[in-house]
Amino acid sequence: MSFINLFRSISSFQFPYAIEDNPIQESPLWQVFYGSRKSDSLPVTIFKANRNEKTEPLIANAIHKSKILRIPGLCRVLETFESDPQSTFVVTERATPFPWNHLNYYLRNKEALVVGILEILNTLSHLSNFVLGTLSEQSIFIDSKGRWILFGFELSAERKQLDPGIFGSHMRLYNSLNEKQVFSDDPFRVDAIQLGKIITKLLGGSAGIPKDWSVALKSLSEGRTSIQHFNKKLQSTSTWFKNPLISLHQQLEEIHIKDSQGKFIVMSNLQIAYFENRSLFHYLLPQFVKGMLIPELIEVINWLISTQNGNPSILPKIIPLLAIFLDLTIEQEYFPEASKQLLYSSFALQDRQVRFLLLIYLPKIIAHLEKREISDKIYPRFSMGLADTDSTLRLQTLKSIPVVVSYISERQLNNELLRYLAKTQVDVDVDIRAWTVIVITKISTLLSSSSGNRANILATAFTKSLKDPDVKARLASLYGLNKTIDLFDVKTIANKILTVIAPGLLDKDPLVRSKAKALFQKYLNKLEDEAKLLQDDSVLEESQTKDINFDSYCEIDSSNVDELAKQFLASILITTGPGFSDTNTATHGVMDDDVWANFGEKNSSSVSDDFGSFPAKVSRAQDFSQADVVEADFDDGSWGDFSFDELQEVKVSKPMNGKSDKVQSSWDSHANDGELVATRSLTQSQNKKASILSRSKVTNRILTPRTSNSHSRSNIPSSTSRTVRPAAGASKLQSKPADDDFGDDAWDSAW
Repeated sequence: MSFINLFRSISSFQFPYAIEDNPIQESPLWQVFYGSRKSDSLPVTIFKANRNEKTEPLIANAIHKSKILRIPGLCRVLETFESDPQSTFVVTERATPFPWNHLNYYLRNKEALVVGILEILNTLSHLSNFVLGTLSEQSIFIDSKGRWILFGFELSAERKQLDPGIFGSHMRLYNSLNEKQVFSDDPFRVDAIQLGKIITKLLGGSAGIPKDWSVALKSLSEGRTSIQHFNKKLQSTSTWFKNPLISLHQQLEEIHIKDSQGKFIVMSNLQIAYFENRSLFHYLLPQFVKGMLIPELIEVINWLISTQNGNPSILPKIIPLLAIFLDLTIEQEYFPEASKQLLYSSFALQDRQVRFLLLIYLPKIIAHLEKREISDKIYPRFSMGLADTDSTLRLQTLKSIPVVVSYISERQLNNELLRYLAKTQVDVDVDIRAWTVIVITKISTLLSSSSGNRANILATAFTKSLKDPDVKARLASLYGLNKTIDLFDVKTIANKILTVIAPGLLDKDPLVRSKAKALFQKYLNKLEDEAKLLQDDSVLEESQTKDINFDSYCEIDSSNVDELAKQFLASILITTGPGFSDTNTATHGVMDDDVWANFGEKNSSSVSDDFGSFPAKVSRAQDFSQADVVEADFDDGSWGDFSFDELQEVKVSKPMNGKSDKVQSSWDSHANDGELVATRSLTQSQNKKASILSRSKVTNRILTPRTSNSHSRSNIPSSTSRTVRPAAGASKLQSKPADDDFGDDAWDSAW
């Protein structure tokens, strides 16, 4: 039933509270709802009376007493509404029925339950002049600060004005409506008896009652002792004295009237009790933790942070209180805005112990924080720990990266964070180096995959760690490669990743070799699977490529040697062409196409020249010794007055075409110690006949066996054409191999 709609239907009545539809507790006399005040959203609890002819005397007494009783420990009444018998409400502070269905959970901390019993005793002590008569499971509530309070004034009456007959009649009616057993209708003993029953149930029955309480509690349950006397008995027992929560509770009751220094003293006492026995602060009622402990801890810690500037002695006082705060908030999963602001302020503190403490609890608290706040307020200070001089803090920060990485921006991840990881991978601490690889593996799926950047980063990082001198780091690299196999495409695997794993096959450690071998096979299998797909795709297309037997390239077919020799000799003979007689030019012999096919690229076996009538074609295919010089056997008649006996200066006339003479160098012309192999030409001033005879003799000389003629070699003028073989040991140009794609520099440049 929606009571809001009911109130709207009543003319001239505006109910100032919003009521939830489902009740949190029901009885024949009341329906209890959570609500809030419309003006300021103040949380309240609303008791709606079930008024009828039978319940009228009990409801009327409850409404009256709720207006006049202002005793600590009773549910504080804010307003009452009696505009209509069907719309009678009692609005109180936010009060929650005691969770009897979770009693076994709270029995794990009986010291906290004893504190609750103390609060009930104190309330009843204040009510010594009144009889309550309704003490039961349904009459115990918990307020917003975790204090145990009582509600239920249907039978309450002042002792001096009490009529035992009327009280007894109302007592029997109340128990009849609530279907409860009547233990006693004596107004002077009923509260004691009911309290004894409640305490016994709270402590888990007779077996859970402390031994030094048993006698006094039995006397109370039988109504043979008063509540005041029972209270004094309990305060003299060892169970009472050994419970540190009792003294702490008494201090917390007055903390609202203390200044900041006084509150710090109370929190210091809480700190002592907490670290002596942490179990005392677990299995507490959530209202006590959320409404009392956490707000007071936040206030004191913020006060200490505000006063710590320039005072290094304050920081050691913050750390234990901050640890208690984190422990309690995580257990209750309670992170109000004030808690978040405290965390942001704590991360800004320049203290390693504070930072380390926050990193320990970060995995449990980060889910309750806003992503934008983490990226802007926590991460910039968090990342500073990766560059801290203390290795313990660096390692703990490194371990926390997978926790925070999903909350930071893409720029922070792919730029700033990766730069830090590139440095920690070469850290002096082996654990930090190994953890760096593990962290990279954990966050690999979040890295940017654009333009193959992720594959390069991962391959480079794993390559560097496989070269690490410590086995732990190398094993971490193999672990990373195993976990990230799905992030690499087959081309990257073929071109880069297999070369990363391969060095591990020759590692000094047998475990590394074993794991590297298995991992290499795993990546190879992925390539083979892809190759099968390519093979399946090409089934429909017949291959046009034929296999080549390259071994036959080195075999000599003796039957073709003579024929090839004849073709070779015929191809190099120089004959005159059709236009030779008038233009003083010669037509050189040309090899057939089949000859070129057997001797490599065209023109590769000879050095040509364009120097007129001088012998123009000399074969370089012939193997000369170091001292051999190819020389022409010139006829004296062909050169006129030129004599080898007389060293003369050969003057080279200007070419007819107006262009300078060319000199062609051999393939090793750049060698350091080799001589230039060149062919120089003489002028075209010689007559046509001499040129023809000279070419004929040069050709014949080249093809005939060489003879030793030391005299003629020594008298060859420097101006004649000659070919000299480079000296032995001459240096050769070598091409430098390309750098490895994943050298040490590549890791840094990838960032």
